Amino acid sequence: MRGLVTAVLVLAARLGTVLHALLLPARQRLYRFDLWLVPWLKRRRALAGGLPPVPGEACRDVLFCFVDHFEPGTQGAHLERSRERFRAWTELYPSLARGFVDSDGRHPQHGFFFPPHYFREEYITGLAEMDWQGLGETELHLHHENDNSENLRATLAETLARYAGYGIFECQGDPVTRRYGFIHGNWALDNSRPKYCGVNDELTILRETGCYADFTFPSLHASQPQLVNELYRAVDDPNAPKSYDSGRLLEPGRAPAEDEFLMIPGPLGLRPRRRFPFFAVEDADVTGGGPGTPERVRNWVREAIHVRGRPEWLFVKVHTHGAPESHRDALLGEGAALMYRTLCEEFGDGKRFRLHFVNAREMANIARAAEDGHGGDAGAWRDHWIPPYLTRSIRSRRPYRASVFLPAAGERELPVLDLRFLEPGGDASLELRRGALRSIRGAVAAIKVLKSNDLERAEGELGSVELTGTGGEVELFLLADHRLLGTGGAPARLDPERSGEEDGLARYRFHLSAGETRCLEIHGSGP
Repeated sequence: MRGLVTAVLVLAARLGTVLHALLLPARQRLYRFDLWLVPWLKRRRALAGGLPPVPGEACRDVLFCFVDHFEPGTQGAHLERSRERFRAWTELYPSLARGFVDSDGRHPQHGFFFPPHYFREEYITGLAEMDWQGLGETELHLHHENDNSENLRATLAETLARYAGYGIFECQGDPVTRRYGFIHGNWALDNSRPKYCGVNDELTILRETGCYADFTFPSLHASQPQLVNELYRAVDDPNAPKSYDSGRLLEPGRAPAEDEFLMIPGPLGLRPRRRFPFFAVEDADVTGGGPGTPERVRNWVREAIHVRGRPEWLFVKVHTHGAPESHRDALLGEGAALMYRTLCEEFGDGKRFRLHFVNAREMANIARAAEDGHGGDAGAWRDHWIPPYLTRSIRSRRPYRASVFLPAAGERELPVLDLRFLEPGGDASLELRRGALRSIRGAVAAIKVLKSNDLERAEGELGSVELTGTGGEVELFLLADHRLLGTGGAPARLDPERSGEEDGLARYRFHLSAGETRCLEIHGSGP
């Protein structure tokens, strides 16, 4: 009987698609019902129109990820207008985001997928600052029309290296590694719209250059995959376009193969409306004309995107083009506040639902955790697979490259760090989010921080910092009850008249000659 009902629904959907094409041909060409409507209906029928059942009284985890095709200069905006659009985000978003917290105490996370053709240092440092504040992470959005494989590899290599100079895409660890999330311009992934791509082996190139997942879809174009509202892994056919049109659904206990590429789509489907044709297409796009209303928020959750076998973890990824002024209220004003309020109030009670604001990297990590067989509170797996970017823990005024970075384990510990500035000068600056060493400023070309081995550590000794100078004054800031000494506890040749305390930190000032390397010990509280 159930099979008969499904067959009737599928037939009705196909007839409806034909009727809709006859009555509204322009919209049919846009919506491409022929690609996704029948798979969507079958999936909704399998879920009986609701959420999948969970074991016992298990609390459902709702993972909310907001990805933004962030283009300040879109629609032909001149430079000053582009800058004003960017300022709107840096000035309005932090106060909006800090008004809401999820079940883990985290604020909303905005994913700025930023394209290289709008690159300006002021933008990239502003985006890195947003990450430093804990409000989002920067990822890659790329337009590359009429391209080829060789040029795409070169473009990616240049772009990734350029962004990495600001800590973006650089993952904490020993050694630091490079990973990134991706959204294709014009929804043309893997040459699915040849005019806007041209590269049949794009999935392979993305995977080989460090891309951990694609976040392009859903799409109301020919590029929309026939796998609808599913987390899956695609295998590239380097000789054919749109290899992601099918793939293997994610499931616990099955690790990905080396050639599989992770696809994380947002919700796609139909939702009712009061006038003809009495439905609207839900494509997870948040705009000024289509804000995140309570009805839409509920519908996003109801689509129940999840890893098969882990139905209690619900993945909600929505998208936008965040720069245009017409979307400002929906993204930075009361429209956005209503969306976040609905999420917090209806899906963050801690009993029926736990809400987790996640960025793209964290959503991919949690999906991977499900594949690896983990369960429970999904928020515990934010960094399961891909470590945080350096921008979460390091802030710098100048481009840099770190080969090693392990953050301080506690407020009174030291990080492990090996870093050089790409453009050294007298105003280099490095600030660390946590630990006994807080910042270094001035005429510095390179910095190494090592923690002392517990077996060799003298009383109170935490580790050492090695600085290479460019010729000029250097300032180093520690927690106020910590001390900076020369190697072996000898005087550090500091300037006692210009050292002291500043903002609760111990400040040390001294001179480094060009090319001079000085190693200093950092000691904790004690005589």
